[in-house]
Amino acid sequence: GLIQSLRQISLHPGLFDGKGFDPSDSARFAAMIEVLDRVKKLAEKALVFIESLEIQSANQLPLLLQRRYSLEQAPMVINGAVGTAERQKRVDSFQSSSAGFDVMLLSPKAGGVGLTLTAANHVIHLSRWWNPAVEDQCSDRAHRIGQTRDVHVYYPMAIDPVHPDHSFDLKLNELMSRKDRKSTRLNSSHV
Repeated sequence: GLIQSLRQISLHPGLFDGKGFDPSDSARFAAMIEVLDRVKKLAEKALVFIESLEIQSANQLPLLLQRRYSLEQAPMVINGAVGTAERQKRVDSFQSSSAGFDVMLLSPKAGGVGLTLTAANHVIHLSRWWNPAVEDQCSDRAHRIGQTRDVHVYYPMAIDPVHPDHSFDLKLNELMSRKDRKSTRLNSSHV
């Protein structure tokens, strides 16, 4: 429970203390906005993986992004509540849209398997998943046959400027890197 609370606080303090969602209260959200500002200037598309269903809800992050980037409609969301037919409809719409800049929000579990989203070439892991293989599957949504551009993957982190070595995001990243190296060693030994 403590680790889950630390994950929530690190993503956005309002998720833990119930004070509400203000993106300026989160270093990770600020980093995501910086990335999305660059993606918009390039007229490219991005996938944002975020676990929190609360932040994925229509009046939270989708509305914020729609307003900030003057989008005709709020970014589409794919999570476990989206049925198979609707999921494919959203994927097809995202893939076929020639509007230039666009962003889609995905839950790591629902968006990490079986989707091809090569219209995007920027992947932001706003909230980290415990398993590096799941994150790799999420990033692979843009790394598919048909991708014609370099894919950029981002892991925004909240680092305490006073105690950077003790920041939760840094410790989680180190843990994920160790797990990923271990997984790579195990996989390569079977080749």
